[in-house]
Amino acid sequence: MNNRLQIRKPLLFQFFFPKIYLILVFLGLSMQVIAQDQAPKKALIRFREWQYALGVTLGTKGAGADMAFRIRPHWHIRGGINYLQTSIGQQPFDLGSFGLNDNSWLFSGKIRQHSAEFLVDYAMIHEQVRLVGGVAIHPVNRINGTFVLRDSVQFNEVKIAPNEMGQIAGSINYSHFFSPYLGIGLGRMVPWKRLSVCLDAGAYFRGSPQVSLKASGLLQTNERNQATLQNNLQNKRIWPALNLRVGLRFL
Repeated sequence: MNNRLQIRKPLLFQFFFPKIYLILVFLGLSMQVIAQDQAPKKALIRFREWQYALGVTLGTKGAGADMAFRIRPHWHIRGGINYLQTSIGQQPFDLGSFGLNDNSWLFSGKIRQHSAEFLVDYAMIHEQVRLVGGVAIHPVNRINGTFVLRDSVQFNEVKIAPNEMGQIAGSINYSHFFSPYLGIGLGRMVPWKRLSVCLDAGAYFRGSPQVSLKASGLLQTNERNQATLQNNLQNKRIWPALNLRVGLRFL
């Protein structure tokens, strides 16, 4: 006589267990395939975070070029150079607000502004709107100008021509080598496809400029107005900047 207790499995268990087991095995294999498929996608996202793009710029800073890197989602860093050198022909100019007499003057001059900059962009709203901050280096930043009277001047019965009157030569120089920058931008720094168009608007904090004024002929007495001109430009420390950028992505 066999006293061993035998436990018989219910018929329903015998019917459903093989099917449940096969379903669990299938789900396990499916999860493993999904996990293997997701690993390359994560790697691709990490790879795309380091995409970079070459930019060509044009604006109030002159013509330039930069290189932008997408280091993390929403975060970009970029470095670039700008070159601005232009001459201005004789243009009407009123010096009355600078303490000089309010006769009509003609201004001719040259603007030289070369810079290198390092900027950090934080992108929002599908990376289309960016907050921008950074610093610029200005090895050359100078404005030279010459003022002459446009018309002859009548003194009692004597009429003096502009070339007989003389001229006033002035220069404005921003001596600060570093200039903080703060602005806002529209458009992607690193395009998703191949090209992107961006617009940046901001301002540099340049500090107070240094003014030099020299005069010749009958206008030599106007050199004393250098202090007045320096005082009137004392608060002109902010330089607005508007820049258009076309970016080309490589990776």
